[in-house]
Amino acid sequence: MADWVSYNLTGADALSARFKGLTEEMRRKVVTPAAKDAMDIVLIDAKDRASRIDDPETANFIPANLAMVERKALGEELGAVVISVGVRMRKRGQKGGNTFYWWWVELGTEKNRAKPFLRPALANNREQLFQEFLSSAKYQLIKLGVNE
Repeated sequence: MADWVSYNLTGADALSARFKGLTEEMRRKVVTPAAKDAMDIVLIDAKDRASRIDDPETANFIPANLAMVERKALGEELGAVVISVGVRMRKRGQKGGNTFYWWWVELGTEKNRAKPFLRPALANNREQLFQEFLSSAKYQLIKLGVNE
């Protein structure tokens, strides 16, 4: 079951007012890079946490398979920009190897306790995530010449 995080940004009234005056295409041009910049904080933290947990004795390496992905189909369905950080599935022999077992590490099993690395990466960086999103969105507005 996926964990969904939904927030109402407060203190961003000026940015929200600017967004209301933009077309849908311009909003996407502002929000997509801003969301990617913000989620990069979570990706870096998740890689750091996973590297501390992962067994160096094995050929597979979870941090090498962590990635940020824009989920366009879901975003179109929801009418939003959706950026996910997760573990890529790769074939054996590729960079990072086949880390099919990552969710057993993250969530634990009947016999092994959970050693989460993705969920704490998001939970512990929420404030930084929102600050980065707001500053990056303001930068994107200036870059596109929408600064009023």
